[in-house]
Amino acid sequence: MKTQPAPELEKLSVFLGDWTTQGTIHPGPWGEGGKFSWIESTRWMAGHFFLIGHWDYTMPDDMGGPGEELFIIGYDPHRRLYTFDAFSSHGLHQISMGQVHGNAWTWDSQATQDGKPVKQKMTMQFDSETTYALKLELSQDGETWQTFMEGQATKKL
Repeated sequence: MKTQPAPELEKLSVFLGDWTTQGTIHPGPWGEGGKFSWIESTRWMAGHFFLIGHWDYTMPDDMGGPGEELFIIGYDPHRRLYTFDAFSSHGLHQISMGQVHGNAWTWDSQATQDGKPVKQKMTMQFDSETTYALKLELSQDGETWQTFMEGQATKKL
């Protein structure tokens, strides 16, 4: 018996295609901040269970400068959560769990900052099929959040 993709996977189609993203990293304990950008390409993997994407990005020099990232997005039907695994040329591996409510996607993950665990929350608010605003927030206690970055993504047509 062949396994069929979960119907929830169809919602990931909003991420398909080629995107450009630009925005600002706010000053904070992570550094002075500055401008960031990335170029993204996202496609379905054969079988239609996962999206595979690639980012070429530019960050401020004190945050590692330019790099690239590969990512895989899927859906875990047992936990009823979307999954996002990313691997960067800066040696980072990020695992996020996501939910979608209407046109808003929220991704939760954890990272380490100065040797301490930090919670991360990425919100992607789609204004249309070709644009979304993003906001990444960080918290050390899970209650008080500080904006790390904000930006705007546009799909290339």
